[in-house]
Amino acid sequence: MRYLTLIIPVVFCGFAVMDCGFFFRAATTLSCAVILGLISDRTLRPLIWWIIAALIVSSVADWFMAYSSRSRNYFIYGVCLFFVAHLGYILFSLKNGHLNRWLLTALLAVYLCFFFFMLYPGITGAVMFSAVLAYLVVSCISLAAAIGIRLKASTRWGFAFGIFLLVFSDTIIALGGFAGYGGLDYLVLPTYFASQIVITFALINKKNIL
Repeated sequence: MRYLTLIIPVVFCGFAVMDCGFFFRAATTLSCAVILGLISDRTLRPLIWWIIAALIVSSVADWFMAYSSRSRNYFIYGVCLFFVAHLGYILFSLKNGHLNRWLLTALLAVYLCFFFFMLYPGITGAVMFSAVLAYLVVSCISLAAAIGIRLKASTRWGFAFGIFLLVFSDTIIALGGFAGYGGLDYLVLPTYFASQIVITFALINKKNIL
């Protein structure tokens, strides 16, 4: 029955993807936070608050990104807040496992090349440069930490897939915003909200501990 609660964010996500207003974007994210707060595994409840905090911060960050056309600074604020959200994901992962250093090395090698060869030419200003680079690095750490979680396989891989979808969504944003390739922009919102729903799905298992 607990999985049926995911119908709520899925429905909100459908309206959000159809661009029916920011309310549905926020509702998707915050409904996931509420579900985790109410029915997540009790053994993980103290640490789930890191995820809930990450989701709440993400909702604020998403507001800035949704209205980034109003001001260049809004985009920077959004990136910085999503950086903070990733810290919540990382703390949860490290409290339940370890950092996969081999994967982190591989991710950094790929994404730093991606940054300097594809994104850097389109970035203007030291603040934007620093914000995007820092966010790229924390995203790689977040995914490597998620892979290193020592919980039940379905929880581990579900959570890691959720983080992967988030990183994938951000990669598409970067391609469109700085590399001039917007051919995949239609995937940004579906993968972003799917990441939150998948993470929630992974963490409401009755038994997450090995």
